[in-house]
Amino acid sequence: MISVVLPVYNGAAFLGEAIESMLAQTESDFEFLVLDDASTDGSADIARAYARLDARIRVIADKCNRGITARLNQALALTTRPLIARMDADDISEPTRLEKQRAFLDANHDVVLVGTRVLLIDPEGAPLMEMGDALTHDEIDEGLLNGRGQLVYHPSVMFHAEAARAVGGYDESFRVASDLDFFLRLAEIGRLANLPEPLLRYRQHFDSAGYARVAEQERAIDESLRRARLRRAVADVESPAPPRPRRAPRTRAATYRIWGWWALTGGNIATARKYAFKALAGDPLDRETMKLVFCALRGH
Repeated sequence: MISVVLPVYNGAAFLGEAIESMLAQTESDFEFLVLDDASTDGSADIARAYARLDARIRVIADKCNRGITARLNQALALTTRPLIARMDADDISEPTRLEKQRAFLDANHDVVLVGTRVLLIDPEGAPLMEMGDALTHDEIDEGLLNGRGQLVYHPSVMFHAEAARAVGGYDESFRVASDLDFFLRLAEIGRLANLPEPLLRYRQHFDSAGYARVAEQERAIDESLRRARLRRAVADVESPAPPRPRRAPRTRAATYRIWGWWALTGGNIATARKYAFKALAGDPLDRETMKLVFCALRGH
């Protein structure tokens, strides 16, 4: 019933964990497409080693770097399964993820895509905090359209392949952040949802696009929202989108500070202290850092 689609480019550091988390699923009826985008770090070899052990895994690799968005469309063209579950090379799926998402789609025929809440983890896998409080279609669609941030986590989603093809798949003009445009177009032909249980451990690290390609992602988000507003006739070409929070490239110390606050908010005190002291080492005179250190040591 399901195709698990995992595109990877130089993801060797975490790829084994990602693959093993899918092979441990309680739902076993799936094919597993690993699409290597001309990695130079041995990612394809790692995937092939697992494929020799499990016949569900199919590795597609060539020497041309086409980008993750193109690889997702390649998978959409290759699979004949009715459901597609996304996975990224640096994340970890909980064992019941596929089973629960498939059951939800079976019970809710108007839903074309379902994600889940996620547990943010650091590069070593330590917990930061849970995120993803928008659960219903109206919450998700209104929030996405108005630039309220990441309300659906791409590596957590399962969707109907037929619906994806009906909207033309992923738009390859977006080299990054193609998921927002994809979600908004799917929301125009069906309903979106998130499961309330965190079924994906969503890894934060400096090599991911969310940290390494911030400016490019911000431009892609602006363009996705502009196109969606025009399609839905809620704006004309000259009408600006509503103001939204914007990210800018940060120093490592500033990112450590954010991770520390996340961990403290999530009740993960050991992780909070870890990043409080990392932030302190990188920016010892910052008042916000000092506040984080104080709160982390207190434990709240």
